[in-house]
Amino acid sequence: MSQTTPQDSFSNRRNIMWVLLSGAMALLFIVMLFLPGASQSDSMLSVYSAMIWCGLFGATLFRYWNKNGWVGFAAGSVVGLVIQFTSQMFT
Repeated sequence: MSQTTPQDSFSNRRNIMWVLLSGAMALLFIVMLFLPGASQSDSMLSVYSAMIWCGLFGATLFRYWNKNGWVGFAAGSVVGLVIQFTSQMFT
């Protein structure tokens, strides 16, 4: 049985904890976009927060899959931008 040090768990690409944490934060900001009164969905801050957190989730997910994290960040940012535009239609 191999034991990992705290430094190994931080740099380990296969650590599922980073995927879960970034996914939870992305989900929080996405839900806030669709709840009336939870955030100002017309502010630039909501656009940036959705893009950043979805991008970080995409990056960690792609790194978990041993793919390029920058491609995952770009894909996640585009998804966050589309979700933000979609939330404008429903709120």
